[in-house]
Amino acid sequence: MEVLRGPQNTLYGRSSLGGVINVITRRPTNEFEGGAALSYGNYNRFDAQANISGPIVEDQLFYRLSGSYNRQDGFVRNTLLDTNVDGGSGGTGRAQILWTPSDEWEILLNASVADYREGAEPFVLPGSEDPFETELDFDGFNDLVTNAQSLRVAYSTPNIRVTSITAHRFSSQEAAFDQDATAADLEINTPDFSSRVFTQELRVQSPEQRERLQWILGGYFETSTFDNNRAFITGLDTPADSPLPPGENRGNGDTRSRTLAAFGQVSYGVTEDLTLTAGLRYENTQTTTDFERIFISRDGTQVIPLLQLDDIEANGSEWLPRFAIDYRVTPNLMAYASITRGYRPPGASFDPISADTAVFDAETSWNYELGLKSSWWDNRLIVNLAGFYNDVSNFQFPSIQAGNVVIGNADIRIIGGELELIGRPVTGLELIAGLGLVNAEFRSGTDAFTGIPLKGNHTPFTPSLTYNLAAQYRSDIGILGRIEVIGFGNTFFDELNTIEQDTFTLMNARLGYEFNDYGIYFFVNNLLNNEYITQAFNLATGTAVIYGAPRTFGVQVRARF
Repeated sequence: MEVLRGPQNTLYGRSSLGGVINVITRRPTNEFEGGAALSYGNYNRFDAQANISGPIVEDQLFYRLSGSYNRQDGFVRNTLLDTNVDGGSGGTGRAQILWTPSDEWEILLNASVADYREGAEPFVLPGSEDPFETELDFDGFNDLVTNAQSLRVAYSTPNIRVTSITAHRFSSQEAAFDQDATAADLEINTPDFSSRVFTQELRVQSPEQRERLQWILGGYFETSTFDNNRAFITGLDTPADSPLPPGENRGNGDTRSRTLAAFGQVSYGVTEDLTLTAGLRYENTQTTTDFERIFISRDGTQVIPLLQLDDIEANGSEWLPRFAIDYRVTPNLMAYASITRGYRPPGASFDPISADTAVFDAETSWNYELGLKSSWWDNRLIVNLAGFYNDVSNFQFPSIQAGNVVIGNADIRIIGGELELIGRPVTGLELIAGLGLVNAEFRSGTDAFTGIPLKGNHTPFTPSLTYNLAAQYRSDIGILGRIEVIGFGNTFFDELNTIEQDTFTLMNARLGYEFNDYGIYFFVNNLLNNEYITQAFNLATGTAVIYGAPRTFGVQVRARF
């Protein structure tokens, strides 16, 4: 797992505004190996994982197969229908084939599929005596299906490395949930989304062993389509003064996008301790959307066109520079600074409510970061410190009201800092601590539905404080123990700052015994059974919230061979 903070525009084909989490999966091996894990916990939670790998043709052709399955009863009980709202099951599968015809060539074919059949979002109205009880006339469902394929061809010599990555991904979501979050037959939201993405990336870069000069050049191409067929179905309890009778308010949209980009970065060691880095990316995007919204009454006698948009375009291009300096003060202490341009292209709303809300502008930012990275006493103590300032123009944010979503633009400012500590005082014991402070505020903009100015408000989903503490001990006789505390500061769920989650803390624990290639573990998450909100929306009937998981616990067994 590789975590890169801040805009990442000069190392990978796909750009990123806030950071990159690079998940590097285990590759096929030249020796036969495998593993499996089973776990069972409360709420009838069951998880199974398995993988197997080995050679097809020794030293040349290898495979890896892996898969998982899980199921769980829901946390939230619908007292009206006497059912669980949010339970479900699903699984994933992955197959990899690795071919190394020579020392220079490496060809990796990767294919995966995922299929989850889950319950709907478990909306609960505030003020409920039990956060895991609701009263809905319709439970709903949420079905998610994805499949992806990629082909990675790499050529490497002592003088150069060339990598080509071709990828395709399809995903679909069919769902239905009680939009009013009450026992009344008012409105059901039925999303039916599907998307398809095709990408081609080509990178040419310096060899890994070169120390003083490192460089990379690349190009990127992407096409994508997004189909939206969502209906809001109003029921028999629709108020008499409603502008439309009970029926179906259906939106049909088709969005097509194309991205072209070229990128490069050079790092040069001026001295043994000083390294300068400069990078540049040019990105061009084109997006076109067709959308129509019609109303059909329940008896079919009324068919009313509500909105028709044809060939709505949102195009943009941007130059994205990056500059960084690293200075090794001592062999164990490095200071760094960077200035990076961030970019999120303009776009067309997948579900506009009017012609004025059909498109939104590109988001750009200047991101400044200073930091220290250090390790002491043979890596027994690691200390990392960072501070950052982000000046963001045309920040893209959603305004949500009664199921309608409008993407708006506003200027914001983000100031913050992070501290990371890892200590290994004795063999087998690891202590971890982290602290993050963030102040993210609107500097301009208005709410799309009320017109209220946003200046001075906090941006949604940005905790003012995050922290984590963990202690893990693995003994020579195979006993493993871990306890961790994760904390979050005040968080707002809307741009008007009317929906807020106060500071809360979660505690998790794990105890196990490992022997040879086997292990058995007991775990508990949210040990203190704290209540906290993970999502909240303003609906026509009021504010509906979704609570995080209560205390969960179980046992897991693992084996490797």
